[in-house]
Amino acid sequence: MSQTEKLFEKLARRPTPTDVLFDDVDRLLKAYNFKRRQPSGGSSHYTYYHPELSDIVTIAKHGNKVKAAYVRVVVRAVEKVLDLGGGKEK
Repeated sequence: MSQTEKLFEKLARRPTPTDVLFDDVDRLLKAYNFKRRQPSGGSSHYTYYHPELSDIVTIAKHGNKVKAAYVRVVVRAVEKVLDLGGGKEK
């Protein structure tokens, strides 16, 4: 099992994920082919999109952490990609 898969499993099985680093969430989404749009004008909200999903994932960065509600959204988005047969980049 790769480090990315381990990170996904860790986030998916936690009932209330806390102290999740933004860099970990960012790395996980990018590994599953999500593209990031950086905020402009000093915003702390990052948006991610996937070519096979109509959903847009928005993550608010608080310092260097991500709140549990956003982590749950990320887990659901990655699960949708996996359900479509998508996987990590080769």
